Amino acid sequence: MAGGESGQRALSNRAIAVCAAGLVGLAVGACWLLLGLYGHGGEAENARLESIRTVGTIVLGAGGAIALLLAARRQQTAEHDLATKRHDLVLRERANDDARHDAEQRRITDLYHKAVEQLGSDKAPARLAGLYALDRLAQDNPPRRQTIVNVISAYLRMPYELPGQPVAQDAARDARDEYRSELQEREVRITAQRILTDHLAPDHSDGTQFWADIDLDLSGALLIDLMLHDCELNGARFINATFTGETLLLGITFNGSTRFDGATFERDAWFAEASFNDSVRFDKVTFCRDARFDETTFVGNTSFRDARFSRDARFDKTTFSGKAVFSGAEFARDANFTSANFSDDAWLPGVNFGRDARFVAATFAGDAWFSQVSFSSFTTFAGTTFTGDIRFDDTTLDGVAYVPQERNPRPVDDLT
Repeated sequence: MAGGESGQRALSNRAIAVCAAGLVGLAVGACWLLLGLYGHGGEAENARLESIRTVGTIVLGAGGAIALLLAARRQQTAEHDLATKRHDLVLRERANDDARHDAEQRRITDLYHKAVEQLGSDKAPARLAGLYALDRLAQDNPPRRQTIVNVISAYLRMPYELPGQPVAQDAARDARDEYRSELQEREVRITAQRILTDHLAPDHSDGTQFWADIDLDLSGALLIDLMLHDCELNGARFINATFTGETLLLGITFNGSTRFDGATFERDAWFAEASFNDSVRFDKVTFCRDARFDETTFVGNTSFRDARFSRDARFDKTTFSGKAVFSGAEFARDANFTSANFSDDAWLPGVNFGRDARFVAATFAGDAWFSQVSFSSFTTFAGTTFTGDIRFDDTTLDGVAYVPQERNPRPVDDLT
């Protein structure tokens, strides 16, 4: 270290002064020598002095050029070093960003796995904590929202039965514990439903809570008092789902294909003002109580094949833009299609109307097939407009062959 320091020691002030004095002395000596040799004033000597001055000027100019070249070289080297340092800095920053991203992804993955493990716990509080952790994780990480929705939906699809009657205090401890566990699981499932429904409405608070373009698959799930207001779904599947309690699906927009095949609605089901923008199937669905589709819009093909309406069914001011199929459907009580608009073909062969059937002021722009339909009690097509092929083959009203006056229906004012 000492040798290295002595080899790179800076010049002292004394050394610089001696060197400067030497240079001055050398310049004075050179001037004295040149004046002594050529300073006599002759023409030849003046010419020689002029030549020496010219050569000196050239030498000085060449030295300046060399100095300028060296300065340019140093500048180029400095700029190259600076560019290299900047490039290295960019690489280091990129590496740091990648490291931070990898660390963040590992952290998210760890949180996800931990939340899923909590969701599989046998303790209800742990499952609730897992649901809220997944909710927070999806809110903060939009690319993972669909995956987390799929996880929560899969949880709701797992088999579950509602708790029965309350267990008496004197019942066995195991029975009381089982009943308490069933009640806790009910709360967990309601929480899972609420997490999904809270994020599907575009107008929720300031819009930051809305999860767009979500597909929802709740096939086979037991859904408790499901309520969706003004929500938006990209695709929805409720095949063989059971809706217990009130089901309110009001003003929902279903953008993708929607399936309710084999679903059961144990209490009232409201689809008022909903919009189905693609095909929808309610084949073999069972409505145990009232079914309301007032002012609902079906853009694609709609199918209610073999559907069972145990109580009143209302399709007032409903619009069917695609084909509407009710083949084999059964309406146990009143069926109301007042002011319904069938823009395409309407197929109702084999439908059984157990009580009143009202098609007042309805519009059938395409073919309308009511073949082998069984009407009962009060039936009216007053004010209905038929445009396409109309068929009432083997249709009966209270067991008697029936063909309505579709070409000249009664005015609406004549109805009682």
